Amino acid sequence: MEKALSPTRGERMMRLFHDHAARAREIGIARQIIEDDHLVGDSIILDGRRLANFGLCSYLALGDDERLKEGARRAIDRYGTSYSSSVAYTALPLYADLRERLEEMFSANVVLAPTTTLAHLSALPVLVRPGDEVLVDTVAHASVQTATQVLQANGISVRSVPHNNVAAIAAILDGLEGPGRVWLLIDGVYSMHGDLAPAENLFDLLETHAELHIYCDDAHGFGWDGEHGRGAFLARAGWHDRLVLVAGLSKSFGATGGVVVMRDAMLADLVELVGPPLTFGGPIPPAALGAGVASADIHLSDELAHRQSDFKQRIDLVNRLAIQMGIPLAEFDPTPIWYLDLGDYDSMTKVFLGMRDDGFYVNGSAFPVVPHGHAGLRFTITLYNSARQIEDMLTSLRERSLEEIGETETIIDLTAEIPVVDIQSPT
Repeated sequence: MEKALSPTRGERMMRLFHDHAARAREIGIARQIIEDDHLVGDSIILDGRRLANFGLCSYLALGDDERLKEGARRAIDRYGTSYSSSVAYTALPLYADLRERLEEMFSANVVLAPTTTLAHLSALPVLVRPGDEVLVDTVAHASVQTATQVLQANGISVRSVPHNNVAAIAAILDGLEGPGRVWLLIDGVYSMHGDLAPAENLFDLLETHAELHIYCDDAHGFGWDGEHGRGAFLARAGWHDRLVLVAGLSKSFGATGGVVVMRDAMLADLVELVGPPLTFGGPIPPAALGAGVASADIHLSDELAHRQSDFKQRIDLVNRLAIQMGIPLAEFDPTPIWYLDLGDYDSMTKVFLGMRDDGFYVNGSAFPVVPHGHAGLRFTITLYNSARQIEDMLTSLRERSLEEIGETETIIDLTAEIPVVDIQSPT
């Protein structure tokens, strides 16, 4: 009889991940199919109930904008539902149209990919060379972490650095010997807590450490922030020749795809021609390209500044109300993502279900998406959400969380005034 082999650490982690995901699906926290025949933007239907949607990342409410839908329809009419060719051979003219507009938005060179994940898998194995060292923020997005596995398989040294700890990064840089290059992998806006990367301080490191290169995934900062929607990182630090930016087109931008952006034209060309997924993978669908062109036109127009201003008023409203209500959110950075740590899985589930009973959908989160023992609720806002919806949702969050975790010590500015603004969902 063959001796049964003990499961590897990877197998144990996969089973644990599966068990958590299956439990979340059974409870109704994850893997849910909405029941809407026609989306109305600020809400979704689950289990026959209409819920105000605070789990959406279409920050500027462009996902159902008529101009983007018309751009998608025109693309389908002209080119069909798919153009089944690797871009290494032939690509639709819309690729050139979208690239031209994105390069105007960023004032830099861009490489298009079908998704942000494929953008990372295309760019990092080309940008990072043998002998380079890679430092990755401990909570950088999972898609970035996945790409580092390819780097490690290629013999590249990869190590984690404490989250947003510039002093620790500087100490590592100062302690390195030799002229080798160092790549720091970060997010511009972190996807769970919504905190910002310390862009200005990291830019200073670029100025003082010639070996340092920064690779920033700004998928959650793109569109709603920065000139022409360049994103949160560029809005705070500006361009540097040793900065590579990655943005996602499926969130604030309202389309689908990913884009790698850099100042070095030759390096961008190398990523485009050598990055494996861009040679052997499929293209961005025509509808997504058509919608992307229409969205880029909006980002290059005066309209964008008005949308960004309206949206940032909502961000400010959430932070001010949460502080006044004493809700101990993990971060209060001016971004559209927040997180309330509730500790254990059962507490998170009770608050999630209670808020759903109150008519609100938020994202229940637990291990392995967040560290074990830090289960909680993540919520986002978009231009679809009205001021009244925001206030009602935060009231529900406060009351339901108090039932589980009680009063929590937090710094509350009782003198803060909620701005008197007329916030309406866009038509």
